[in-house]
Amino acid sequence: MAGNCSQPKCYPEDSGCNIEGCINLSDCKYYGKKDSPKKEDKQELENEGHRTSWTGNTMGLYDLNFLTASRKPIFIGVTGVASAGKTTFLATLYCLIRQGAKIGEYSFAGSLTLNGWEDIAWYLSWKSNAEIQFPDHTTNNTGRVPGLLHLTLKNKAGKNIDLILTDAPGEWFDHWSNNINSENAIGAQWIYENCDGFLLFADSDMLSGSQRGNAKRQLKQVSDRLIESINDRPIGLIWSKSDLELPHQTKQQIITHIEATPFKHFNQFETSVQEGAKGKFHKAILESVNWIIEVLNQNCNSLPKISVAKPEDMFLSKRSINE
Repeated sequence: MAGNCSQPKCYPEDSGCNIEGCINLSDCKYYGKKDSPKKEDKQELENEGHRTSWTGNTMGLYDLNFLTASRKPIFIGVTGVASAGKTTFLATLYCLIRQGAKIGEYSFAGSLTLNGWEDIAWYLSWKSNAEIQFPDHTTNNTGRVPGLLHLTLKNKAGKNIDLILTDAPGEWFDHWSNNINSENAIGAQWIYENCDGFLLFADSDMLSGSQRGNAKRQLKQVSDRLIESINDRPIGLIWSKSDLELPHQTKQQIITHIEATPFKHFNQFETSVQEGAKGKFHKAILESVNWIIEVLNQNCNSLPKISVAKPEDMFLSKRSINE
């Protein structure tokens, strides 16, 4: 038995319900059963045939097997302490591309986690009172794998790329920045080991309020841990809630601290759920993701050029004639 589920290869506490796709584990007929499935349940599974490999909900590790079988996605770690605006950033990103906005040269071409996206984007969708509601805080449960949100993007040349963005509770990163061996830091460490690039969130609201001292300390600790073994992976510093004024001196202190440890790829973006003048905050959300894609593309090895016309090689000579 896998954890508290009677089905093999299903670890609901870590990655959600992979068999039935239930949002609430209590709704799953296999969860919490200590014995093997009943006879009628086994027969039902055998008669299912080729069930879809995804449910539309936020992904877990089991779902990644389906996605990574064809090509390697780009993993982006969305990092930062609790209430820094990470989930609101993700919801705004989805709302923008759902309305036709592009990430660089790429447009939205699909997702295996539409239910997961819609769950967080619902809060920012139009309401009759015209007021903005923010997504609920991502809960700090006992799971060790973050929620994984998927996007497929396509450019005019027909090139497809897959993005995976993490949606994890900020408490993980607080524990992780203090002690990577903590039981509560396992999820954050998984993100660090598996992601190709990172977005680090700096909460403009907290950094300008009465808790600014503690907010600066936590942000600096998380950034130190990210940079520790970063290698060539990019870090984008997201100044979230940038519609609120943040003292220049505070910003400069944080930037100086991060840049004190040399690493290759660093950039910063001012974002907000509010559009800002000429949509600058929303554009920065799209630009931050596109910047990571571009940096990772630059880090790839270029393919060697093959000579088309080569007289001493009969195959290449024939190929050049046909072309």
